[in-house]
Amino acid sequence: MGLMDKISADSMSTTPVARPSQERKVDEGRSQQLMDAIEESGVPNHVFLLTEEEHRRGGRQIGASIGMLIFGTVFCAIPLVAVIIMAVGGGLAFLPCLLIFTIPFFWFGGRILRGSIQNLFYPDPLEDVHTIHWFDERHRFIAVVEHTSDPETGQEFYPESLGGLYLKSSDEIAILYDPPSEGAMTQGNRRVCLWDPHSQEESFVLLNLEWFSYYEEEEARARARYYSRKLGLKFNLEANDMAEMNMDVINPEGRLMFIRR
Repeated sequence: MGLMDKISADSMSTTPVARPSQERKVDEGRSQQLMDAIEESGVPNHVFLLTEEEHRRGGRQIGASIGMLIFGTVFCAIPLVAVIIMAVGGGLAFLPCLLIFTIPFFWFGGRILRGSIQNLFYPDPLEDVHTIHWFDERHRFIAVVEHTSDPETGQEFYPESLGGLYLKSSDEIAILYDPPSEGAMTQGNRRVCLWDPHSQEESFVLLNLEWFSYYEEEEARARARYYSRKLGLKFNLEANDMAEMNMDVINPEGRLMFIRR
């Protein structure tokens, strides 16, 4: 059974779901089990397609690779030129200190150069990627599954489970936005995400569900309401992207001056 046949067999039930548990259960392989069951027998009645996203990855990215190649070369060249100037100018006594200072430049620049050269001469295979979020109403569980195929032959490969999580009663749906930067250096965005306000991790975000342009405000809200209805969770939070960081974990005593609560 092909992927689209499995999706079309989805019942898309709108029956109200049961409330999540108070504590989050541990995923002990349910995501893999659900993926295998769908591949073998199709989509169960208590499972529906929550969201999906398609993109292409891999292949040779000539423009980006050349740009990173130039950037990495400059990053390595600056400290090298400084060392040469100091050696020629008679500052040999300070040369060991300068060499130590250049280590992070060469490390970072070298990684950039290595990645750009690898993409130019040994690119990853080109793949069409179809990422699906399945929701198991019976177990209050979201599974993320990735399907890949060869864009030239159309051959589909066996999917891969990217993990999953159980919902709990305090989870919410939230929208985080990142405004465009001055001078349009970045375009900005909005994302609808699964949010745990009582998270003990560095981020309150459990899962990004869908991305939008910064100016698609109403579209993002409509989808947030959709996820709220389908998952039986509250949606009442829209905040700047920085709100994702859990400062009680990242900066518990407020000692980092550049990170404020």
